Amino acid sequence: MLFFSFQKPAMTCFCWLIITFIFTLPAHCHDAHNYQMIYGIPENENTGDSILRRHNHVEDPHIKRFKGETLAYVTPWNNRGYDVVKKFKGKFDYVSPVWFYIEAGPEPFHLFGEHDVDTNWIEQVRGDVDETGVPVTGKVVPRFQFRHWVLEDYQKFASQPEEGVLLIALLMDQIRKYGFDGLVLECGYPTFYPRFIKQLGRVLHQEKKVFIVVLPPLRIPDQAKFLNAESFAVLAQAVDRFSIMTYDYSSHLPTGGPTAPIDWLIDNIEALTDDDNSQQLLLGISLYAMSYKETRMPEARVCSSLLQTMRGKELVWDKESEEHWFKDDDQSTIWMPTLKSIRQRVHLAEDYEVGISLWEVGQGLDYFYELL
Repeated sequence: MLFFSFQKPAMTCFCWLIITFIFTLPAHCHDAHNYQMIYGIPENENTGDSILRRHNHVEDPHIKRFKGETLAYVTPWNNRGYDVVKKFKGKFDYVSPVWFYIEAGPEPFHLFGEHDVDTNWIEQVRGDVDETGVPVTGKVVPRFQFRHWVLEDYQKFASQPEEGVLLIALLMDQIRKYGFDGLVLECGYPTFYPRFIKQLGRVLHQEKKVFIVVLPPLRIPDQAKFLNAESFAVLAQAVDRFSIMTYDYSSHLPTGGPTAPIDWLIDNIEALTDDDNSQQLLLGISLYAMSYKETRMPEARVCSSLLQTMRGKELVWDKESEEHWFKDDDQSTIWMPTLKSIRQRVHLAEDYEVGISLWEVGQGLDYFYELL
Protein backbone atom coordinates (compact mmCIF):
# COMPACT_ATOMS: atom_id res chain seq x y z
CA MET A 1 0.00 0.00 0.00
CA LEU A 2 1.42 3.36 -0.94
CA PHE A 3 0.43 4.99 2.31
CA PHE A 4 2.55 2.72 4.51
CA SER A 5 5.55 4.19 6.21
CA PHE A 6 7.66 1.25 5.06
CA GLN A 7 7.28 -1.20 2.24
CA LYS A 8 5.67 -4.60 2.30
CA PRO A 9 5.39 -7.22 -0.44
CA ALA A 10 2.95 -5.95 -3.02
CA MET A 11 0.71 -7.77 -5.46
CA THR A 12 2.51 -6.48 -8.51
CA CYS A 13 0.84 -8.56 -11.22
CA PHE A 14 -2.48 -7.79 -12.92
CA CYS A 15 -3.87 -5.63 -10.12
CA TRP A 16 -6.06 -4.13 -12.83
CA LEU A 17 -8.08 -7.35 -12.85
CA ILE A 18 -9.26 -7.00 -9.26
CA ILE A 19 -10.62 -3.60 -8.34
CA THR A 20 -13.39 -4.23 -5.82
CA PHE A 21 -12.59 -6.30 -2.74
CA ILE A 22 -15.34 -8.25 -1.07
CA PHE A 23 -14.63 -9.65 2.35
CA THR A 24 -17.17 -12.30 3.33
CA LEU A 25 -15.88 -15.17 5.43
CA PRO A 26 -17.50 -18.06 7.33
CA ALA A 27 -18.44 -17.39 10.93
CA HIS A 28 -16.66 -20.40 12.42
CA CYS A 29 -13.75 -19.71 14.77
CA HIS A 30 -10.53 -21.58 15.51
CA ASP A 31 -10.33 -21.96 19.29
CA ALA A 32 -7.76 -24.75 19.63
CA HIS A 33 -4.81 -24.26 21.99
CA ASN A 34 -6.41 -21.16 23.57
CA TYR A 35 -4.60 -21.09 26.90
CA GLN A 36 -3.18 -18.31 29.05
CA MET A 37 0.20 -19.56 30.27
CA ILE A 38 3.43 -17.90 29.15
CA TYR A 39 6.50 -20.03 29.83
CA GLY A 40 4.62 -21.60 32.75
CA ILE A 41 3.77 -18.23 34.35
CA PRO A 42 0.13 -17.06 34.54
CA GLU A 43 -0.12 -13.75 32.72
CA ASN A 44 -2.92 -11.39 31.75
CA GLU A 45 -2.30 -11.03 28.05
CA ASN A 46 -4.86 -8.24 27.68
CA THR A 47 -2.81 -5.42 29.19
CA GLY A 48 -0.11 -3.20 27.81
CA ASP A 49 1.78 -3.56 31.07
CA SER A 50 2.09 -7.33 30.59
CA ILE A 51 3.70 -6.72 27.20
CA LEU A 52 6.07 -4.14 28.68
CA ARG A 53 7.13 -6.64 31.35
CA ARG A 54 7.78 -9.57 29.05
CA HIS A 55 8.52 -8.42 25.50
CA ASN A 56 12.30 -8.92 25.86
CA HIS A 57 12.05 -12.26 27.65
CA VAL A 58 13.30 -15.17 25.56
CA GLU A 59 14.42 -18.36 27.26
CA ASP A 60 15.80 -20.36 24.34
CA PRO A 61 16.72 -18.04 21.45
CA HIS A 62 18.29 -20.80 19.32
CA ILE A 63 15.95 -23.74 19.97
CA LYS A 64 13.31 -24.34 17.30
CA ARG A 65 9.86 -25.16 18.72
CA PHE A 66 7.55 -24.83 15.73
CA LYS A 67 7.15 -28.17 13.97
CA GLY A 68 6.93 -26.74 10.46
CA GLU A 69 9.27 -24.61 8.39
CA THR A 70 9.72 -20.88 8.95
CA LEU A 71 10.69 -18.19 6.46
CA ALA A 72 11.87 -14.86 7.88
CA TYR A 73 11.81 -11.76 5.70
CA VAL A 74 14.40 -9.04 6.36
CA THR A 75 14.30 -5.56 4.85
CA PRO A 76 17.17 -3.10 4.29
CA TRP A 77 14.98 -0.19 5.47
CA ASN A 78 14.52 -1.83 8.90
CA ASN A 79 17.99 -2.85 10.02
CA ARG A 80 16.78 -4.47 13.24
CA GLY A 81 15.73 -7.49 11.20
CA TYR A 82 19.36 -8.25 10.35
CA ASP A 83 20.13 -8.53 14.07
CA VAL A 84 16.98 -10.55 14.84
CA VAL A 85 17.89 -13.40 12.50
CA LYS A 86 21.35 -13.58 14.10
CA LYS A 87 19.95 -13.38 17.65
CA PHE A 88 17.47 -16.17 16.94
CA LYS A 89 19.66 -18.22 14.65
CA GLY A 90 18.24 -21.72 14.44
CA LYS A 91 14.58 -20.61 14.56
CA PHE A 92 14.40 -19.84 10.84
CA ASP A 93 14.73 -22.41 8.07
CA TYR A 94 14.87 -19.73 5.39
CA VAL A 95 15.96 -16.11 5.61
CA SER A 96 14.87 -13.83 2.77
CA PRO A 97 16.51 -10.41 2.58
CA VAL A 98 14.38 -8.11 0.42
CA TRP A 99 17.19 -6.95 -1.83
CA PHE A 100 16.38 -7.32 -5.51
CA TYR A 101 13.92 -5.69 -7.93
CA ILE A 102 13.38 -6.58 -11.57
CA GLU A 103 12.11 -3.86 -13.87
CA ALA A 104 11.06 -4.46 -17.46
CA GLY A 105 12.76 -2.49 -20.19
CA PRO A 106 14.16 -2.64 -23.69
CA GLU A 107 17.18 -4.76 -22.64
CA PRO A 108 14.71 -6.39 -21.63
CA PHE A 109 15.31 -6.38 -17.83
CA HIS A 110 17.00 -4.13 -15.29
CA LEU A 111 18.08 -5.58 -11.94
CA PHE A 112 18.26 -3.27 -8.92
CA GLY A 113 19.39 -3.87 -5.34
CA GLU A 114 22.71 -5.63 -5.63
CA HIS A 115 24.30 -2.85 -3.59
CA ASP A 116 22.33 -4.08 -0.54
CA VAL A 117 23.93 -7.54 -0.55
CA ASP A 118 25.93 -8.07 2.67
CA THR A 119 28.19 -11.12 2.36
CA ASN A 120 29.48 -10.91 5.94
CA TRP A 121 25.93 -10.99 7.30
CA ILE A 122 25.09 -13.95 5.06
CA GLU A 123 27.84 -16.02 6.63
CA GLN A 124 26.71 -15.05 10.13
CA VAL A 125 23.11 -16.20 9.70
CA ARG A 126 23.80 -19.52 8.00
CA GLY A 127 23.61 -22.60 10.16
CA ASP A 128 25.67 -25.78 10.17
CA VAL A 129 26.26 -27.68 6.94
CA ASP A 130 25.61 -31.33 6.15
CA GLU A 131 28.08 -33.79 4.65
CA THR A 132 27.58 -32.28 1.17
CA GLY A 133 28.26 -28.73 2.37
CA VAL A 134 24.64 -27.59 2.09
CA PRO A 135 23.40 -25.39 4.99
CA VAL A 136 21.00 -27.28 7.27
CA THR A 137 19.33 -24.18 8.72
CA GLY A 138 19.29 -20.52 7.87
CA LYS A 139 19.25 -20.91 4.08
CA VAL A 140 19.63 -17.45 2.54
CA VAL A 141 17.05 -16.99 -0.24
CA PRO A 142 16.81 -13.32 -1.27
CA ARG A 143 13.57 -11.98 -2.69
CA PHE A 144 13.41 -10.86 -6.33
CA GLN A 145 10.30 -8.76 -7.02
CA PHE A 146 8.82 -7.59 -10.32
CA ARG A 147 8.61 -3.79 -9.90
CA HIS A 148 6.83 -1.11 -11.94
CA TRP A 149 5.60 -3.61 -14.49
CA VAL A 150 2.58 -2.55 -16.59
CA LEU A 151 0.09 -4.69 -18.44
CA GLU A 152 2.11 -4.70 -21.66
CA ASP A 153 5.20 -5.94 -19.78
CA TYR A 154 3.31 -8.91 -18.33
CA GLN A 155 1.73 -9.75 -21.66
CA LYS A 156 5.07 -9.66 -23.45
CA PHE A 157 6.74 -11.77 -20.77
CA ALA A 158 3.96 -14.37 -20.83
CA SER A 159 3.89 -14.64 -24.62
CA GLN A 160 7.62 -14.63 -25.42
CA PRO A 161 9.43 -17.62 -23.89
CA GLU A 162 12.83 -16.24 -24.84
CA GLU A 163 12.35 -13.45 -22.28
CA GLY A 164 11.96 -16.07 -19.58
CA VAL A 165 15.27 -17.62 -20.62
CA LEU A 166 16.99 -14.23 -20.36
CA LEU A 167 15.51 -13.57 -16.92
CA ILE A 168 16.55 -16.98 -15.64
CA ALA A 169 20.12 -16.25 -16.73
CA LEU A 170 20.02 -12.90 -14.91
CA LEU A 171 18.71 -14.51 -11.71
CA MET A 172 21.17 -17.38 -11.78
CA ASP A 173 24.08 -14.97 -12.25
CA GLN A 174 23.26 -13.47 -8.86
CA ILE A 175 22.66 -16.85 -7.21
CA ARG A 176 26.06 -18.13 -8.36
CA LYS A 177 27.93 -14.89 -7.72
CA TYR A 178 26.97 -14.70 -4.04
CA GLY A 179 26.39 -18.39 -3.31
CA PHE A 180 22.74 -17.91 -2.33
CA ASP A 181 20.87 -21.06 -1.31
CA GLY A 182 18.01 -20.25 -3.69
CA LEU A 183 15.57 -17.40 -4.17
CA VAL A 184 12.11 -16.06 -3.42
CA LEU A 185 10.26 -14.79 -6.49
CA GLU A 186 7.40 -12.29 -6.23
CA CYS A 187 5.79 -11.98 -9.64
CA GLY A 188 2.06 -11.55 -8.94
CA TYR A 189 0.13 -14.59 -10.16
CA PRO A 190 2.71 -17.24 -11.16
CA THR A 191 -0.05 -19.14 -12.95
CA PHE A 192 0.16 -16.61 -15.80
CA TYR A 193 3.57 -17.94 -16.92
CA PRO A 194 3.80 -21.64 -15.99
CA ARG A 195 6.51 -22.31 -18.60
CA PHE A 196 8.83 -19.78 -16.94
CA ILE A 197 8.12 -21.12 -13.44
CA LYS A 198 8.82 -24.68 -14.57
CA GLN A 199 12.05 -23.71 -16.34
CA LEU A 200 13.34 -21.65 -13.41
CA GLY A 201 12.52 -24.44 -10.99
CA ARG A 202 14.40 -26.95 -13.14
CA VAL A 203 17.53 -24.78 -13.33
CA LEU A 204 17.51 -24.06 -9.58
CA HIS A 205 17.00 -27.70 -8.67
CA GLN A 206 19.80 -28.81 -10.98
CA GLU A 207 22.11 -26.74 -8.78
CA LYS A 208 20.41 -27.91 -5.56
CA LYS A 209 18.91 -24.49 -4.88
CA VAL A 210 15.57 -23.69 -3.17
CA PHE A 211 12.72 -22.16 -5.17
CA ILE A 212 10.07 -20.19 -3.22
CA VAL A 213 7.25 -18.29 -4.91
CA VAL A 214 5.15 -15.53 -3.33
CA LEU A 215 1.37 -15.82 -3.70
CA PRO A 216 -1.30 -13.14 -3.32
CA PRO A 217 -3.92 -13.99 -0.69
CA LEU A 218 -7.38 -15.05 -1.81
CA ARG A 219 -9.92 -12.32 -1.04
CA ILE A 220 -12.70 -12.55 -3.61
CA PRO A 221 -14.23 -15.45 -5.60
CA ASP A 222 -12.92 -14.16 -8.95
CA GLN A 223 -9.35 -14.88 -7.85
CA ALA A 224 -10.10 -18.60 -8.13
CA LYS A 225 -9.81 -18.13 -11.91
CA PHE A 226 -6.11 -17.45 -11.46
CA LEU A 227 -5.23 -19.37 -8.30
CA ASN A 228 -6.93 -22.47 -6.92
CA ALA A 229 -6.16 -25.94 -5.59
CA GLU A 230 -5.63 -27.36 -9.07
CA SER A 231 -3.20 -24.65 -10.20
CA PHE A 232 -1.42 -24.80 -6.83
CA ALA A 233 -0.88 -28.55 -7.26
CA VAL A 234 0.56 -28.01 -10.75
CA LEU A 235 2.92 -25.26 -9.57
CA ALA A 236 3.94 -27.38 -6.59
CA GLN A 237 5.66 -29.78 -8.97
CA ALA A 238 8.20 -27.08 -9.86
CA VAL A 239 8.22 -24.94 -6.70
CA ASP A 240 9.56 -25.99 -3.30
CA ARG A 241 7.58 -23.58 -1.11
CA PHE A 242 4.93 -20.87 -1.49
CA SER A 243 4.89 -17.77 0.71
CA ILE A 244 1.33 -16.45 0.81
CA MET A 245 0.76 -12.81 1.84
CA THR A 246 -2.13 -13.36 4.27
CA TYR A 247 -2.14 -9.92 5.89
CA ASP A 248 -3.47 -6.39 5.25
CA TYR A 249 -7.03 -7.70 5.33
CA SER A 250 -8.46 -4.38 6.56
CA SER A 251 -5.84 -1.87 5.44
CA HIS A 252 -8.14 -0.43 2.75
CA LEU A 253 -10.68 0.64 5.40
CA PRO A 254 -10.28 4.07 7.07
CA THR A 255 -11.89 2.69 10.23
CA GLY A 256 -9.62 -0.32 10.16
CA GLY A 257 -10.02 -3.82 11.45
CA PRO A 258 -8.05 -7.03 11.96
CA THR A 259 -4.92 -7.57 9.90
CA ALA A 260 -5.50 -11.29 9.27
CA PRO A 261 -8.71 -12.81 10.69
CA ILE A 262 -8.19 -16.43 11.66
CA ASP A 263 -11.07 -17.67 9.50
CA TRP A 264 -9.59 -15.92 6.47
CA LEU A 265 -6.31 -17.75 7.06
CA ILE A 266 -8.19 -21.03 7.24
CA ASP A 267 -10.06 -20.25 4.03
CA ASN A 268 -6.79 -19.61 2.17
CA ILE A 269 -5.19 -22.81 3.43
CA GLU A 270 -8.20 -24.95 2.58
CA ALA A 271 -8.74 -23.33 -0.83
CA LEU A 272 -5.21 -24.11 -2.04
CA THR A 273 -3.72 -27.15 -0.32
CA ASP A 274 -4.40 -30.83 0.17
CA ASP A 275 -2.81 -33.52 2.32
CA ASP A 276 -0.08 -34.09 -0.26
CA ASN A 277 1.18 -30.50 -0.62
CA SER A 278 0.14 -28.60 2.52
CA GLN A 279 3.73 -28.60 3.81
CA GLN A 280 4.71 -26.52 0.76
CA LEU A 281 2.60 -23.55 1.89
CA LEU A 282 4.16 -20.96 4.20
CA LEU A 283 1.30 -19.08 5.86
CA GLY A 284 1.96 -15.35 6.05
CA ILE A 285 2.02 -13.88 9.57
CA SER A 286 2.42 -10.12 9.98
CA LEU A 287 4.60 -8.76 12.78
CA TYR A 288 3.67 -5.08 12.36
CA ALA A 289 0.79 -3.12 13.88
CA MET A 290 -1.75 -1.01 12.00
CA SER A 291 -2.99 2.38 13.20
CA TYR A 292 -6.38 3.64 11.99
CA LYS A 293 -8.00 7.04 12.31
CA GLU A 294 -10.73 8.40 10.05
CA THR A 295 -8.96 11.75 9.58
CA ARG A 296 -5.88 10.19 7.96
CA MET A 297 -4.74 7.22 5.95
CA PRO A 298 -3.95 3.95 7.79
CA GLU A 299 -0.39 3.70 9.04
CA ALA A 300 1.82 0.67 9.62
CA ARG A 301 3.70 0.72 12.93
CA VAL A 302 6.71 -1.19 14.20
CA CYS A 303 5.65 -2.89 17.44
CA SER A 304 8.51 -1.46 19.49
CA SER A 305 7.24 2.05 18.70
CA LEU A 306 4.04 1.26 20.64
CA LEU A 307 5.56 0.05 23.90
CA GLN A 308 5.39 3.30 25.84
CA THR A 309 1.96 4.32 24.57
CA MET A 310 0.60 0.93 25.74
CA ARG A 311 1.51 1.57 29.35
CA GLY A 312 -1.58 1.27 31.55
CA LYS A 313 -3.88 0.43 28.65
CA GLU A 314 -6.24 -2.50 28.32
CA LEU A 315 -6.08 -4.45 25.08
CA VAL A 316 -9.30 -5.82 23.63
CA TRP A 317 -9.31 -9.40 22.37
CA ASP A 318 -11.49 -9.75 19.27
CA LYS A 319 -12.76 -13.33 19.47
CA GLU A 320 -13.87 -13.53 15.86
CA SER A 321 -10.56 -12.52 14.27
CA GLU A 322 -8.41 -13.65 17.23
CA GLU A 323 -6.44 -10.40 17.32
CA HIS A 324 -5.85 -7.63 19.86
CA TRP A 325 -6.59 -3.92 19.48
CA PHE A 326 -6.54 -0.85 21.72
CA LYS A 327 -7.26 2.87 21.65
CA ASP A 328 -4.20 5.10 21.50
CA ASP A 329 -3.91 8.50 23.20
CA ASP A 330 -4.89 10.30 19.99
CA GLN A 331 -8.03 8.12 19.75
CA SER A 332 -6.64 6.11 16.85
CA THR A 333 -7.33 2.38 16.88
CA ILE A 334 -4.28 0.13 16.94
CA TRP A 335 -4.53 -3.48 15.77
CA MET A 336 -1.35 -5.29 16.70
CA PRO A 337 0.15 -8.77 16.92
CA THR A 338 0.57 -10.12 20.43
CA LEU A 339 1.94 -13.28 21.94
CA LYS A 340 -1.59 -14.67 22.07
CA SER A 341 -2.53 -13.86 18.47
CA ILE A 342 0.73 -15.24 17.07
CA ARG A 343 0.44 -18.36 19.23
CA GLN A 344 -3.00 -19.01 17.74
CA ARG A 345 -1.61 -18.71 14.23
CA VAL A 346 1.39 -20.91 14.94
CA HIS A 347 -0.93 -23.61 16.29
CA LEU A 348 -3.19 -23.16 13.29
CA ALA A 349 -0.21 -23.79 11.03
CA GLU A 350 0.65 -26.91 13.03
CA ASP A 351 -2.95 -28.15 12.83
CA TYR A 352 -2.97 -27.83 9.04
CA GLU A 353 0.66 -28.97 8.66
CA VAL A 354 1.75 -25.83 6.83
CA GLY A 355 4.80 -23.66 7.43
CA ILE A 356 4.86 -19.94 8.19
CA SER A 357 6.45 -16.84 6.67
CA LEU A 358 7.05 -13.76 8.80
CA TRP A 359 6.74 -10.20 7.43
CA GLU A 360 9.01 -8.98 8.71
CA VAL A 361 11.11 -9.95 11.69
CA GLY A 362 12.49 -6.49 12.43
CA GLN A 363 8.99 -5.23 13.21
CA GLY A 364 8.09 -7.78 15.90
CA LEU A 365 8.85 -8.05 19.61
CA ASP A 366 11.54 -10.47 20.75
CA TYR A 367 9.29 -12.72 22.81
CA PHE A 368 7.24 -13.53 19.70
CA TYR A 369 10.13 -15.70 18.55
CA GLU A 370 10.00 -17.86 21.68
CA LEU A 371 6.96 -19.49 20.03
CA LEU A 372 9.00 -20.56 17.01
